[in-house]
Amino acid sequence: MFKVLLADDSYEDRELLKLEIIKALEGRHPDIIFKEAPSVRQAADSLASDTFDLLTLDIEFDKMNEGIEALPDFFDNYPSLNIIIVSGKLNKAEVTAELFRFTKDNVLKGKRWSRHFDVLDKKDDKTEAIRSAFKFASDMRSSADKVRDMLSLAESYLEKGEHEKCLETYKKIQEVFPDEPESRENIEVFQKGGYQQAFAYLEKGEEVVASLLLGHHIESRLKAFTRRRVGRSSPSLFDCLKELDRTNRIKPHERSIFQNLLRLRNKSVHHPGALTDQEYKNAVRDLGQLEADSK
Repeated sequence: MFKVLLADDSYEDRELLKLEIIKALEGRHPDIIFKEAPSVRQAADSLASDTFDLLTLDIEFDKMNEGIEALPDFFDNYPSLNIIIVSGKLNKAEVTAELFRFTKDNVLKGKRWSRHFDVLDKKDDKTEAIRSAFKFASDMRSSADKVRDMLSLAESYLEKGEHEKCLETYKKIQEVFPDEPESRENIEVFQKGGYQQAFAYLEKGEEVVASLLLGHHIESRLKAFTRRRVGRSSPSLFDCLKELDRTNRIKPHERSIFQNLLRLRNKSVHHPGALTDQEYKNAVRDLGQLEADSK
């Protein structure tokens, strides 16, 4: 499946893009699903509620350069989304300069993106760009499958209490897929300690440290739960829950447990030191229940 979001206020241009994409990928046997967004707002809403492999983005909508102005948010919020700028009133230098200012600032802050990105005039031959975006999406999906398998192996070690093997697997993931977020976060949890370490700090009277450790542990486990169910997680736990709901991969009682843990995570991180002893116990109980149900 190859999901494409066409963001263009011209119906005719959207139809032409569909034909060009279908023609470019002919023989590659993808099941192409198109969704149309005649405004930048609708494009943003679609990206927030669904997952796409490719975004084709026009520069001008109701306002001059509205597409360019939205590009940094799309670039930042969806780091693996392939993007092709397509416009009949294209100022390639302007688009490049705008994107450079944005990416330079964030790369210096340590952010990285992996995607196919291109800037084309509507009259240009788009075949190569479309095929590159399709290959990039296919390669990423293959990599995601490998990561998911290795994460499942790590989870199996964790369930057996074989913590050293679990940590070793997470480190192997980082060697093969540098900066993969799930394994990186779990390595930090191992190094800093999970809920057992949180209890240890709580017993020493260091409520703030204990609370932050517990919050980190809850977040890591909920993201791991999401990844097991849908094959990926999101930076936000709220988005994880939305994805679980959208794909119907969570049962009603699991959703209730997830929401309780999300509330505890937020409280432990945003109001460290405010958790009661019972809430610590509830977190351990609910995590155990949620992960037992997911086996």
